[in-house]
Amino acid sequence: MSPIRHSFTSPSPMASEKIRKRAIGHDFLQKDHLTKKRKSTSAQALAPKSPPAFYDDLSKVPLTLNVLLELDRRNDALSNTETRTSSIGPVPKNLSRYSRRGGPDMRHLRDFSSKTRIHPTMENTQSSSRSRQTHFTKATSVISRSGSSRYGKEFDQHLRDYGVYMNNRKSKALNMDETRISLEQSRASLSPSQFTEEQFETFQRKNEDVVFESDVMADVIPIISGSSRIPSKQNALFTELEPLTSRNVVRPKPDHFDGADLADLCVEVRKDDKVRQRVIPTKHPSVPVAANFFIEAKGPNGNASVAQRQACYSGAYGARAMHTLQNYGKPSDSYDGNAYTYSSTYHPATGTLQLYAHHTTAPTGPGARPEYHMTQIDTWGMTGNIHTYRRGATAFRNARDLAQRYRDQFIHAANPRHASQDGQQDDEDGPSAQNFLKEQTAKACDESVGENVEVLDASQSCVPPNSSQASTILAAAEDQDLSFVTSFTSSSGNGLPVGSKRTRQLVSPHDSLGRSSYKSQTRTNISELEELSKRNKRG
Repeated sequence: MSPIRHSFTSPSPMASEKIRKRAIGHDFLQKDHLTKKRKSTSAQALAPKSPPAFYDDLSKVPLTLNVLLELDRRNDALSNTETRTSSIGPVPKNLSRYSRRGGPDMRHLRDFSSKTRIHPTMENTQSSSRSRQTHFTKATSVISRSGSSRYGKEFDQHLRDYGVYMNNRKSKALNMDETRISLEQSRASLSPSQFTEEQFETFQRKNEDVVFESDVMADVIPIISGSSRIPSKQNALFTELEPLTSRNVVRPKPDHFDGADLADLCVEVRKDDKVRQRVIPTKHPSVPVAANFFIEAKGPNGNASVAQRQACYSGAYGARAMHTLQNYGKPSDSYDGNAYTYSSTYHPATGTLQLYAHHTTAPTGPGARPEYHMTQIDTWGMTGNIHTYRRGATAFRNARDLAQRYRDQFIHAANPRHASQDGQQDDEDGPSAQNFLKEQTAKACDESVGENVEVLDASQSCVPPNSSQASTILAAAEDQDLSFVTSFTSSSGNGLPVGSKRTRQLVSPHDSLGRSSYKSQTRTNISELEELSKRNKRG
């Protein structure tokens, strides 16, 4: 029986051409995908996060992942400089004779690195038995690199080398007791009638649902901070500030920071070199300046110690900015040891809110740098119960208001040094009129005490400012504007008329863009005061 023969008809020329083009297109797509994947993987896993000079500058190099990657990078660079000489002499064809004479000549391998390197063309020698998909599939790196990896243990060592400390072991802020009293002042927006159990449960659900750090900043932090009109910005890179440590380190990029409007600083103050390099963080006019409140948050799987280092780093920049404004126009810098800058960290996995204060101390010796210290104020578990949440949110919001008070106070004090000619003329009119104004204001204060009338403007001249009292006023005015009308009347026998004081509106921090109430000071014409003084003498 003759075998059965199968006849196969070959495809038509047109069909063959379509199959060939389809195969070429598939190969092109596979190769293009491979190229893109290689670039992204290598850039993610092997790109150094800090320059080599950063590691050379460390006084003590810790054993961290970043340090090991930097060591691998340097070893690769060193091995690439080695050259391998060509083999000496031809290889004999007769293996027996070749072995009897001592084997191959390997003198060209002396002192060569033992590290194995794969030649780029070796991937073309893969077995042809593998499928096309297996041939073009490459293993991805298991190392996850992110921006926060720049803030490892080696960064902590770098901060200590430059006098930036994450604790107050070397120096404690002198105003911490007053600060804690100010932060404990109650707020109307967090009272049981304003913040209910249902709202707290909503906060708990949103905290449980976050996945990324951006979710925390968008869904969780706004509930803690409440409604506010304080000038702020998120994720702005501080490109224009003079480096606090060295130029080999990453620049600050806070998750959130509060500051003042650029227009609050007069033009002459902005032109000062120190102010420009230490107070104005970017070139964008809409980005707040003189930042002294910072927030650093992490995702549920984020590193809490990294957030603490970031808060310490940003807070040191804020403390330097406040110190620069505080000493603006003075012949020499003074250090009062008080904290005027605050930072906060939040971790959703544990619901932990932490609050820190930052202050500056004088250099320890000639040629040394000023030192910056971070003090932990307190810690709150925000997701446990509503009572702890209220305490944490109260301290958080009061800290923002307190930072704004200090910020506006230093800006307000720096601006008059470059006041207009009218302001300079007022200073040249002599102290007599100013002393008279103080005396009349003091009398009005004494008289109004018995009538239980609250005199806000006059109290700033009579009584030194108290942080806890100011915080109470700011907290009480959180949700509404308070208007006070105070009239000064003379009870003395001289019959001197004292003009009634104009209506004064106390503006809460949330009712203007970072401008506190004391900015709208009562202005009295000097000529009128002199006239009143003359009439008083005649009487």
